[in-house]
Amino acid sequence: MAARGRTKSPYYASGVLDISKKAQELHVDSAALKKTLNDLSDTTRDVAESGNAVTVSHTQTTSVGRTEVIMGNTEQAQSGKLSKSQTGENDFSPYYIFGGILALIIIVALMN
Repeated sequence: MAARGRTKSPYYASGVLDISKKAQELHVDSAALKKTLNDLSDTTRDVAESGNAVTVSHTQTTSVGRTEVIMGNTEQAQSGKLSKSQTGENDFSPYYIFGGILALIIIVALMN
């Protein structure tokens, strides 16, 4: 009787490679984020030390997740709140206003 050895399926090997690839991507994204944040903080510090007002914001989405940063010596930076455009939110107010005006024009035209 021959001894049975445990062999791993090709699916297992593929899974291990996928996990390794994902870990590398996370490491690269994490290192890039660290470098970006260091550069932003150095620049902010330099500008503030020269006596100027500065607000720096950065928003980034990577495999690590979404990162939103605001730093500086202004009231906006100290509030810690990013604007809608900085967070990537869409402001639909102009569309609502345009739609309301268009609806008003249609109603007036139908009444005549």
